[in-house]
Amino acid sequence: MRIKNLIILFVFSFIFSGFSTDKNPKDKIVQRLSFDSNWKFIQQDIAGAEKVSFNDASWRTLNLPHDWSIEGEYSEENPMGAGAGYLPAGFGWYRKTITVPENWKGKHVEIAFDGVFMNSTVWANGQELGTRPYGWVSFAYDVSEIAKTSKTITFAVRVDNDKQPAARWYTGSGIYAHTWIDIKNNTHVKRDGIFLRTEDDKVFVETELFTKEDAGKVTLITSIIDKNGVEVACDKDKIKLEKEAHVKTELSIENPNLWSVESPYLYTLKTEVVVGKKVVDIVETKFGVRDIEWIAESGMWINGKNVKLQGVCNHQDAGALGAAVPYKILKFRVQQLKDMGVNAIRTSHNPQTPEFYDICDEVGMMVMDEIFDGWKKKAKNDYGAHHFDEWWKQDLTDWIKRDRNHPSIVIYSVGNETGGPIGKDLVATCNLLDPTRPVTSGHSGSDHMNVLGINGGSEKKGFMENLAKNPKDRVFIGTENTHTWQVRGYYRTKTWYRDGFPNRNNTYEIPDLTEKEVFTHDWIQESGRKNRKQIFNSSYDNATVRVSSRLSIEQLRDVPAYAGSFRWTGYDYIGEAGYVHGGWPFKAFMGGAIDLANFEKDLFYLYQSQWTTKPMVHILPHWTHPKVALDTEIPVWVYSNTEEVELFFNDVSLGKQKPGTAWDEMQCQWMVKWQPGTLKAVGYKDGKVVSEKIIRTADQPSKIKLSVDGEALQNSLDDIVQVRVTTTDDKGEFYPYGENRTYFNVFGGGKIKALDNGSPVDVEQHVGPNHRVAFYGLTRAYISATDEKGAVNLLASCILGEKKLITSNKVSIDTEMINLRGNKINPKIEVYYTTNGNTPTTNSSVYNGAFDIEIETTVKALIVVDGKETQILEEKFGQSEGFTWNETLENLGQIGEQAEEATLVNATVSLKGKNFNGKGFVSLAKKGASISWYQENDGSAGNAELTIRYSTKIKDKSGAYIKVIVSDKVVRKEVLLSNTQHSGNNWKTVKIPIKIGRGANTILIESLGNDEVLIDEILIK
Repeated sequence: MRIKNLIILFVFSFIFSGFSTDKNPKDKIVQRLSFDSNWKFIQQDIAGAEKVSFNDASWRTLNLPHDWSIEGEYSEENPMGAGAGYLPAGFGWYRKTITVPENWKGKHVEIAFDGVFMNSTVWANGQELGTRPYGWVSFAYDVSEIAKTSKTITFAVRVDNDKQPAARWYTGSGIYAHTWIDIKNNTHVKRDGIFLRTEDDKVFVETELFTKEDAGKVTLITSIIDKNGVEVACDKDKIKLEKEAHVKTELSIENPNLWSVESPYLYTLKTEVVVGKKVVDIVETKFGVRDIEWIAESGMWINGKNVKLQGVCNHQDAGALGAAVPYKILKFRVQQLKDMGVNAIRTSHNPQTPEFYDICDEVGMMVMDEIFDGWKKKAKNDYGAHHFDEWWKQDLTDWIKRDRNHPSIVIYSVGNETGGPIGKDLVATCNLLDPTRPVTSGHSGSDHMNVLGINGGSEKKGFMENLAKNPKDRVFIGTENTHTWQVRGYYRTKTWYRDGFPNRNNTYEIPDLTEKEVFTHDWIQESGRKNRKQIFNSSYDNATVRVSSRLSIEQLRDVPAYAGSFRWTGYDYIGEAGYVHGGWPFKAFMGGAIDLANFEKDLFYLYQSQWTTKPMVHILPHWTHPKVALDTEIPVWVYSNTEEVELFFNDVSLGKQKPGTAWDEMQCQWMVKWQPGTLKAVGYKDGKVVSEKIIRTADQPSKIKLSVDGEALQNSLDDIVQVRVTTTDDKGEFYPYGENRTYFNVFGGGKIKALDNGSPVDVEQHVGPNHRVAFYGLTRAYISATDEKGAVNLLASCILGEKKLITSNKVSIDTEMINLRGNKINPKIEVYYTTNGNTPTTNSSVYNGAFDIEIETTVKALIVVDGKETQILEEKFGQSEGFTWNETLENLGQIGEQAEEATLVNATVSLKGKNFNGKGFVSLAKKGASISWYQENDGSAGNAELTIRYSTKIKDKSGAYIKVIVSDKVVRKEVLLSNTQHSGNNWKTVKIPIKIGRGANTILIESLGNDEVLIDEILIK
């Protein structure tokens, strides 16, 4: 199949925007006013809050976008559960009252929402405007008549995100995107009423016009403006407009500048509607000129160039900022991915906010725009469970019409790990609304897709080898390929597979790096794990489901019919913490090349070495190993895109290597005997040094260093900046195990927006506290401006030392000030401290330098700034504090799904017994009692084997009977679990053949009688 077209951008910009900057609104032809400021909010459901007379004086005042879930506390009891990251959901109300300007009266006025999650209902002056269940669509309501007859308008928005889980990942709650008031004349271009497509130098435009009055003869002027403001094409159409009209216009651009990832050139389509001699509407639409062709045997071609989709999948959230991601951070993240070498993003598994696509257009990032997760229930209370059948066509139509002019969008996806005959209608609707882009899905199995998309199934051993020999009859994309997991700063030399079990039939072998595990450092003692899944994964490329990232990169590069790969994921994300990672306190999924706090993992640099050309070298692991025996050989890897790499240890060359093209030669590896010192990697091209990286062994943590990632804080209200806090030793060397708590105070017109550190197990609240522990040496502070201009300075203070005093009993206290905007301040800072647990005062010991402590000591410090007591710091040092240094357990085989972590109905958890796995087991002692597990299958539907580990001892009977149900289908009406020697002490297994579907599956075991049966775990192979 071939689809050749140009695809363009819809940008929502009108020629005038901004509520506060519209000083002469009566002179404007069109207005788009930001409606984000000064909303009243309460996080509960209140009857009558839509009424104009309702008193909201006690409610909180805030600016949008807003996500109330991320502001809350993590709790294992929150109904979002492991799937959505244990954050609060519930109900929320927003209200805002405005005075209606005279120039609005008689005009066409709409209130527009870029995104509300979920089940939003909107009122204006008590009149219900409508309800939109889906949380990932943009929508608007006409309030022209209300504006015409009212002096004020009170808008009220009720958001119902109470029924949980509402998705299989973190969604956020509330009005998480921008809101607008749009004012037009009564004759105008419809919302999202422009559709552009291009071919070679031709631009084809379809314009939908609408009038509420007798407009008569209307002139439509369509012109194209280049980036320098020069008009390069123009056309006029005269039409008779009674109510609606659909106008087709053809223009041409002489020698157009083409849009591409390397050169994302944007033109502006200017659409003017003229009645008589008066211009009554102007719409400006950014677009790009490009040709795309899809060929089954060779993939995608842009402007005549064969381009591989080097992609990642991303959810909406951004760690501590939740779903309401500020524009500046969103742009930083898109650029960060591009710096990694990524050229495409899949919006998994829902559309993102409109500004995301604008950024991708401007930066040069291709997009697989995805609308749905499932076409039926995948989480208990998701869109598929309650609203899909009724709403899919409306939501899909609004989505396509909103997004179809973006040049960054190259393909649509209508679902993920789902299925059903509705796939045909979804594709047909997409093709009708936008015939210029192909449609795919992530592993739906539908033959109606224009492009074949397969998730984890495309990672299986043999799939790519077969594709190379026998290309598909359609373009093929690995929509989730590959899955690897890693924690920033954490290392293991032994290969790890998901659930501890390498399925030799479909898994590529990844050799161990050493015969015996080198590293023992861990996040918790073995006894503290709730189940064996609660482990960190190695930042060597050796923790995977089926295939390494390196081999996936090689396959994408070398298999012509492999059009694109979208790794799962670009960033770690909140949610999906149970199935893979074992649940609480794990709150996040660790598949990203970048963590929750926008800190790059080693994997980032692997991709950079393969997908970018600017010379780079990167060394892993770090070179601080206090519990590794001296002279132990450690695999030192260097990722580089240079021709040759030389590694030096303490200025002595260990030899040169050339990075290879084969997957297991992409890294240069030296086995280096562990001694404290300096590693230096040097990259060469044509014999000349083009890149260099140095890492050194650090002493105990003694200082912090503050820096800004991305753009500085601007003179703008609510602008945001990312501050990086790096733990160092007293010489300024990075200390990679840093986990001390940093305290923050803002001086001037700013505030702490949120705090993070990238940890998947840190469940402290992001919003509210002024302190955060470091995670592997890094902490993140998001600081936002509360004034449009003026000085903003940030003070960070930290008590530093090894939590377990493993090599040193020295403790330091450091304070650092960073200027974020305006004039830098240099206050007098005094530090007082105690070591006996008492709260320090100005009469306590004065800090003049590092001091020694004994184990099991609590150090507290008072920070006095210009004579004002500003911060109280606290840090505990003891055997039970912080990270651990354990003997590493070898792989104990496949890890099962623990019963005590499952969903129970009329069943109880027991901890009394022997020889069970995990922390306990479950008793089913009543007829109809059940236990169920969620199971994600990222491969194809097919046969599997269910193993149930159980215990039972029924007097005068041969055992107890259960029923087995898989995804609401009974697979075994009656299964005898024969008696064990002793109930609760001895355990047996029974194996049952089952069929599992793609995507979400539920395994349910139900008791058929009142005989007690104990369930320990299940295994699925």
